[in-house]
Amino acid sequence: MFNLWRKSLAIEIDSFINHLNSKLESKPIKNFTKSAFVQKRQKINPEVFKYLSKVIMENTYVEININVQLFYGYRLLAVDGSMVILPYTENLKNVFGVSKNNTKTVLVQGRASVLY
Repeated sequence: MFNLWRKSLAIEIDSFINHLNSKLESKPIKNFTKSAFVQKRQKINPEVFKYLSKVIMENTYVEININVQLFYGYRLLAVDGSMVILPYTENLKNVFGVSKNNTKTVLVQGRASVLY
């Protein structure tokens, strides 16, 4: 989920499963559906993403990192942001608030930003 998805969810899942199966020495994973992914994604503890983000930043933003490509001696960065519709729960409603539109639909939304 940290990768930038460019294809449909089903194609991305197939690609990931094929990659994972090529690295695993155990029994290959089969029958992984889009529905299964969406259902299991909702059960992921949000702390996992905070931890993974911290690990990525600690390993990327160090003084000497031979994997970082420079543009005329500088690190080139860009930011992209968007709004994400979150599940409507009391907890998320209290943290993020709600937004309404002309049809009186009430949504809980969070802002996601990515630094490239």
